[in-house]
Amino acid sequence: MEAEKLITFFEDDLCLFHLRSKKKLSVLQEMVKHLAGTGRISDEAFIMEMLKNRESLGSTGLGDGVAFPHGKSLAIKELTILFGRSAGGVDFESLDGKPTQVFFLILAPSDRSATTYLAILSELINLVQKPDKLSLLCDCTDFETLTQILGG
Repeated sequence: MEAEKLITFFEDDLCLFHLRSKKKLSVLQEMVKHLAGTGRISDEAFIMEMLKNRESLGSTGLGDGVAFPHGKSLAIKELTILFGRSAGGVDFESLDGKPTQVFFLILAPSDRSATTYLAILSELINLVQKPDKLSLLCDCTDFETLTQILGG
């Protein structure tokens, strides 16, 4: 997937640059509640339960301050990515035990978008493995800067 295409999945109203929550479940709830407020999901409680079930299988906090909570559901109308950032970090039970600062919440309809969903996840994982990009994401506080990081 090319960077220009990756950027098309991000929208200004789907970015939370100042997450307030400090714990795993509350940060998931904060992001899901925001999505519900934008009308991107039809059943907030169902999505929250899906994410909790996914996290029970193993944390999506991969370490280095990044987490990729994700899932597929009929309650999702279209492939949606929410970018979240916590300046102070969140205890997300990440693999390295360190606070998580950057979140990519990826939700997809269960009946389609599988290829795109996996391509986005792969591209984002490749991006955060670059220390300079990850550092910029941790400090990112506006949509314009986010698109520059994702695109460059």
